[in-house]
Amino acid sequence: MDWQLVAPTVFESLLLVVALMLIGAIVFLVVKVNRLSTTLEDTRQSHEHELSRLEALANNANNQQSESQARSLVITRHLQSLEEKQTELENQLREQKMQDPSLRLYQRAAELVKQGASIDEIIEACDIPRAEAEMLMMVHRQNPE
Repeated sequence: MDWQLVAPTVFESLLLVVALMLIGAIVFLVVKVNRLSTTLEDTRQSHEHELSRLEALANNANNQQSESQARSLVITRHLQSLEEKQTELENQLREQKMQDPSLRLYQRAAELVKQGASIDEIIEACDIPRAEAEMLMMVHRQNPE
């Protein structure tokens, strides 16, 4: 028997070693790729979960902002209504004061007393009797507002 045909040559042995190393490298790389693929999938799922959470937070913030805007609008309308009512009441009060001429005279007399006018000045300006002017002087000098 010819041992040369059976025994591998150095070159064939070297090729066998290289082939085994390549197979080992391929197995190593396949395992590494599978691990990276698993890690990538876990990361993708984690990012999707985080994205869903962030979208929910953004929606919640948008809803809160919409509610705040609606409340602000309601409050603004309510304040406008209150301002209108206040203006209406002030106008009614002015009209009421203007309807009673004697009341206007006494208010004017009270203002003059507060300004320090004399009894004669009050009688002349408001055309009221002396006794009433003296009474207004006593009342408004004792109870300054």
